[in-house]
Amino acid sequence: MIRAVIDTNIIVSALFWGGLPGKVFVAARDELFIALLTEQLITELATVIGRDKFAEQLSKRNLTVETIIGQYRSAAVLVEPAEIPTGIVRDPKDHAVLACAVGGKADLIVSGDNDLLALAAYENIPILNVDQFLKRLSSA
Repeated sequence: MIRAVIDTNIIVSALFWGGLPGKVFVAARDELFIALLTEQLITELATVIGRDKFAEQLSKRNLTVETIIGQYRSAAVLVEPAEIPTGIVRDPKDHAVLACAVGGKADLIVSGDNDLLALAAYENIPILNVDQFLKRLSSA
């Protein structure tokens, strides 16, 4: 089974806008692949969805940050992050995604972040956009 790190931007898009990112979230929930995460990625997700700009959308969906984090934890496998050298990507927050992938022995990373996508791969772990991932998942 595919082991994948799903970048926070994909999870946020899935929660609030659905679309293809929503299909990734459903596939994780339905255990069609193994989603990997670390405590740092959980904290990042909680911080992002806890922003004021998402409060109304959470309320409309009768969701809380805690509920979402609980669902995310139950749909994923918690791993220990690897040490990643600085300077691999422009945004230091992206290091958490790479650390999770290496530490969790991921088969791939799914992201909408151009800085990560520009790498194409890290430590032989491909970095795919949502469309590429869904195509790979359907052929697995």
